[in-house]
Amino acid sequence: MNKAEAHRQYLLARAWHGKGTIARAIAGYRQVLALDPAHADAAMRLGHLLQDNCRFEEALTVFRDALDHHPHESQLHKRFVDVLLLLEGIEAVFRHYRLERVGSRIPSLAPGEPVVCSVLRNERARLPYFLDYYRRLGIRQFFAIDNDSTDGSGAYLNAQEDVCLWRSALPFRESNSGAAWFEPVLRHYAAGHWCLIVDADELFCYPDCETRGIAELCRGLDHRGAVGMRAVLLDMYSSRSLRETVYQAGQRFEDVCPYFDRQHFHSRVESAGPFANMPFLYGGMRQRLFGEAGGYILSKVPLVKYRASTILAGGQHWTNAPADRLAGETGCLLHFKFFSTLPDYAAAVANQQQDFHWIEQNREYVRGLGRDGDLKFYDESQSVRFENSEQLVTLGVMQRDSRPPLPEAPVFPRIEPVGDGMPRPLWSVMLTVYRRLDTLGQALQSVLDQARAPEQMQIEVISDGPADPMHAEIEALVRTLGGSRVQFYAHPERAGHPEIFNVCLRRARGEWIHILHDDDWVGPGFYDALDEAGAIDEVGAAFCRHHHVDRQRRVTRLSALERESAGVIDGWVDRIATLSRVQAASMVVRRAAYEQVGGYCAQARSAFDWEMWQRISVHFRVWFEPRALAWFRESEATETARLTATGAQIADTLAAIEVAQSYLPAESREKLRWRAREMYALLAIDAAQARWVAGDAAGALANLREAAACSESGEVTIKMRAFLGKI
Repeated sequence: MNKAEAHRQYLLARAWHGKGTIARAIAGYRQVLALDPAHADAAMRLGHLLQDNCRFEEALTVFRDALDHHPHESQLHKRFVDVLLLLEGIEAVFRHYRLERVGSRIPSLAPGEPVVCSVLRNERARLPYFLDYYRRLGIRQFFAIDNDSTDGSGAYLNAQEDVCLWRSALPFRESNSGAAWFEPVLRHYAAGHWCLIVDADELFCYPDCETRGIAELCRGLDHRGAVGMRAVLLDMYSSRSLRETVYQAGQRFEDVCPYFDRQHFHSRVESAGPFANMPFLYGGMRQRLFGEAGGYILSKVPLVKYRASTILAGGQHWTNAPADRLAGETGCLLHFKFFSTLPDYAAAVANQQQDFHWIEQNREYVRGLGRDGDLKFYDESQSVRFENSEQLVTLGVMQRDSRPPLPEAPVFPRIEPVGDGMPRPLWSVMLTVYRRLDTLGQALQSVLDQARAPEQMQIEVISDGPADPMHAEIEALVRTLGGSRVQFYAHPERAGHPEIFNVCLRRARGEWIHILHDDDWVGPGFYDALDEAGAIDEVGAAFCRHHHVDRQRRVTRLSALERESAGVIDGWVDRIATLSRVQAASMVVRRAAYEQVGGYCAQARSAFDWEMWQRISVHFRVWFEPRALAWFRESEATETARLTATGAQIADTLAAIEVAQSYLPAESREKLRWRAREMYALLAIDAAQARWVAGDAAGALANLREAAACSESGEVTIKMRAFLGKI
């Protein structure tokens, strides 16, 4: 093996990759692996490149081969699972990691429910108190993976009503210290949930844990926008010799080993880990006793909000979450390893022929402990008796979060009523435009062709900022077409979406408001047809069918027929909450409805209009006109097309789905959320197919990733595999 030549080829392949010469980069990385099959970086980059170009079978082979050399590489496991899931489904991932569900209990987490996850082997004595401790913190479900225990651990766990159990005979080394086992389990059963990943000898402690359950802790993390919480590993020990530190099943761990070191770490490295996003602490009691050779890392991220993009690390010592998404509040894992059974356990592990860091640590234990077990950990100058969480905060072992929480609920901007004495027309038609002239004329003319008297219809064109010469050109066009009949307002700064819609609402004086994009238009009779809705007080919005047209104004499709005749739609909440069925061009809303529910929500991103239609439907009845009297333009030049090409529209839709959870009916919101995510996963696969046909492999892959993030239902999996089978 010529490592020097492999390194030279690697640098060359990186250069081709950086220049975008994909074929030569792929060939270069393959040459590196031919020279050095264990070159992890080359394998990662090659597999990633193949994956991005939808060459999934080749990528799977690259990742599989690389894992044979590097079973501890978390990012390789993640990539491998992503590709295997796409090609063969979640069952294939379970089979690969030799995961078998034990018993008939099927995992089912309630919305927002956290779960404790643990990999174990021969921990029968610790399990009763381990489970009891977390149950007292409000945990109602545990996910456990038994790595071929021989002491009855599996049978004990299977008898617990709140434990979902899997068994695997895969060597611990090949599971990335257990992290790879939880990848399919959490992907399938806990996506979007807070997951506390701990060993059977670890008790999670955090500020005020005596009075604040884990679910409440997680709600607080959500309110601060966090997706992970760090903790320090704090070794606990007794005042006796190790031989005398005998633990009996069911005892409180803290009663047997109540002490920890005041100097809980010896060194700190900033911006550490593969993503340079968190500090690493080293040392602690084990370094005091056994020296520095063990390299005892104390930093962990045991509590994570699992998403499809979350990388699970071996030992959970790091995370790929951005630094600003890690909570300011930190916790502590009280680590109860040092019972009298440790010498035999450490010796058994140290004799295994596996090159893991934790194997080396156990060898250090053996050398330091000796086989007689007479070593004492207690030191009068260092040892502190554990009291409570406040003590650990005072000593600096963990900390509270001083950062203010994010708003607990989505922000719906207030829309003030029209001032007393202001003229109130029936209609306010507000046209928005941003630095564009080519389509505004048609939109404005479609309104003018059916305009009513000024006292009956306000017509206003709002040009989004910032101030520049384009405002004058737009105003000139408005004056040419509408003269003094049309008001013109140049917004002084760039508002963007959705804020420019809120500007429209605040400037509108009519009983009913119609907001029209400059590239859409309405047909004759639009306002006459929707007048009828205003006669029913409980109706807050009305819309008609609409045409989708391309840049040449050719009709490409027609929106759904919600009912055969004009009238109020029954069951509208369930329909609109699972799929965006209405474009703004076809929708009119009573101003009083906006005043009640608020303006357009920025947290819903580009899906802000769909979110609004859902919000209105919860509070008001909605009217439908079956005639198609509005036209919505779709072309590669529109913002919608850009978002669709990159998969960003699906990501924005997921944001809108979460906003809607704050007001949809409690009895149906989770069902509607699940169905909406499934619907948009299916649409993302359709978008991926369209991008693939258009020759845009990157866009196809981006949409497939968003589909996987939306839903892993059976229908989605089947459709995704059918598409992948064709490419």
